[in-house]
Amino acid sequence: MKSKVSIIRCNSYNIEGLYAAVKKSIDLIGGIENFVKRGQKVLLKPNLLKKAKPEEAVTTHPEFIRAVIKLVKTQTDNIFIGDSPGGTVRAQAVYEFCGIEKVAREEKIQLIGFNSIVKKDNIPFAKIIDEVDVIISMPKFKTHNLAMITAAVKNVFGLIPGLYKVHAHKQSPNFIKFGNELARVYSLATPNLSIVDAVVAMDGDGPAGGDPYDLGLVVASSDAVSIDAILSKIVGLKPLSVPSTKASAHLNLGQADINNIDILGVSLEAIIVRDFKLPKILTLFKVPNFLTRSLLRFIPLMMGIDRNRCNECQVCKNICPQGAIKNIRGRLKLDFRRCILCLCCSEMCPNNAIYLRFLTRRKKRAK
Repeated sequence: MKSKVSIIRCNSYNIEGLYAAVKKSIDLIGGIENFVKRGQKVLLKPNLLKKAKPEEAVTTHPEFIRAVIKLVKTQTDNIFIGDSPGGTVRAQAVYEFCGIEKVAREEKIQLIGFNSIVKKDNIPFAKIIDEVDVIISMPKFKTHNLAMITAAVKNVFGLIPGLYKVHAHKQSPNFIKFGNELARVYSLATPNLSIVDAVVAMDGDGPAGGDPYDLGLVVASSDAVSIDAILSKIVGLKPLSVPSTKASAHLNLGQADINNIDILGVSLEAIIVRDFKLPKILTLFKVPNFLTRSLLRFIPLMMGIDRNRCNECQVCKNICPQGAIKNIRGRLKLDFRRCILCLCCSEMCPNNAIYLRFLTRRKKRAK
């Protein structure tokens, strides 16, 4: 049987128009009552990578979350919002900075931290996933330097609290293995419904250092794999070129073949974009996986520090799984020999001071 994905146009975060778009996206795939029964306990899981302003397009927009809350409230008031930001950043600090705390207070919704865990296949998940009846994922659609894109499948990664995510990143830059890990995580904590905030997406070097991109869409489905396949197609990628999509399809976790997906709402042909910028590191995806590490020294890519942005806060140093960032006489330095391009530092830098750069050869000094 074909999976169903709804695509609705929405060009702003004005709550009236946004709510109408979110509601229509869910109505097209069966209505909210098809996913949430009266009185059920619901976890809303946004993408809250780090402290960022809504207009930066790093996190799920607070008004998008409000629109989903209002829709779910037609079935139940037993609603919780929770996520695990990257690294050691406190969830409460992110809730406040991103505007989520304000929305939760106004809508009388409880914000939770993922303080208790439950192990599934040796992966620590937030215990709340076993305590709720329904999980609704609300990803922000962005490019991702390691996963290529971050959308419905990748958003489940945030159900893992603490530093296990950094441990998983330590396998980088093995893109295929990381994609396999994302698929495994998704298989163990599959949301009942995913509603993607693609009103303003992010292109370029996401998930934190890219640029806001006005895509103007709300995308929804119970099949996160199909959502990612559709979004990939919209921005010019082959669905199976995304490692997590390919791995998830291989495990029969969802449908990645566009021909086997019923697209409801806006037609796919009407919304394909031609100017969506992909990450610079995408060149590495073309290298056979078993060669990636050995060839890194020949590929002119390396992390760089923008000294005009860096305030020596040490977040990158503390998050690096390889210990590749050192504090030398009060100044942060990168040890290129240790760096594995996992990009954790770039994702978590509060000032977007760490970026992926192409190396240029230095001219030899004249004798």
